[in-house]
Amino acid sequence: MKDWNEKKLDEELNALVEELPLKDDLEKKINQSINRRIRKIIITTVSATLIFLLLIFAIISPVMNCLYFNPYKLNKEPDKIYTNVMRDYWELSKPYTEIMDMEVTPKGFANYEVQVQVTDGKSEVQLGTPNAGFHVKCGKYTDMIEPNQLYFTHIFGRFEQPYSNKEEIVEQIEELPESAMIYLVVSDSKAKTLSELQNLPVQIDWIQVYQPNAEFQGGLQLSNRTVCMEKEDERELLSEEELKKVYLSNLKNLLDNSELWTDLGLCDGRKAWTDEVGVLEKTYQDAQKLKTLESENYCVSGKKDNILTYLQNLEEQSIFVEDVSFTSLQTKSN
Repeated sequence: MKDWNEKKLDEELNALVEELPLKDDLEKKINQSINRRIRKIIITTVSATLIFLLLIFAIISPVMNCLYFNPYKLNKEPDKIYTNVMRDYWELSKPYTEIMDMEVTPKGFANYEVQVQVTDGKSEVQLGTPNAGFHVKCGKYTDMIEPNQLYFTHIFGRFEQPYSNKEEIVEQIEELPESAMIYLVVSDSKAKTLSELQNLPVQIDWIQVYQPNAEFQGGLQLSNRTVCMEKEDERELLSEEELKKVYLSNLKNLLDNSELWTDLGLCDGRKAWTDEVGVLEKTYQDAQKLKTLESENYCVSGKKDNILTYLQNLEEQSIFVEDVSFTSLQTKSN
């Protein structure tokens, strides 16, 4: 019996040994098992992370978009409210910055990329091609891109050039070729009426509306130097009353959409205010009482002879040569 048990035990042990994998096979199967477990952990972790991020993007991003103004929605056709507000803002606060068009791309979490087609009214325009831009992040303007031009930078002192010498400027202009276009920023010795300005031998490009009873004095474009104006807004063809309505409309548009521009500040080239909406409201109320449009500070342009004729009779407080070019403005389209 004992021999049989030992024999039977040996056979069973031999059978068990034969069933065991070789050493290399055993290590391979162990590694495969470990790798499968690692892959399962990785897949589970990545899936959970993606689901978490998706939930964040699907829930938190829309909530953030609702907390701050959404330039993407506000810029949809046909109204393009955002573009129109920005156009009015820069027309009122700064000469030589004209918004032609804007395209807004949402980036999520109240972050938007804004591509801008803007002109200074003095150089060539490549229609359909953005040449500036910025980001709007949680209602704040950042990353201003304005290559070679200060389109979005408020410039102070344009109308305050106490060291300007008219005789010296005249001498320099006389040396220019006949085809030269000269752009001047002028602070006149007294406010001129719109009719007086329109009778000058130069092109009146932009005026700062004279409002002695208001702190902020807004600007108004008077020339059609770009194609961004609608046909019903051809400034050179508008009457004084119609121009006054445009000015009031621009002020009202900013007041109705104050959240779109207050982060940019309220400036008129002389001063910047912190109570932007309150100051602008007073300007709007005062502008409603204006009987005529007048201006002390304005921008003019013209050929050499026209500018020299204009300067002969100018009793200026300040003259600043904004730019000189040797060809007139041309507009290109793609």
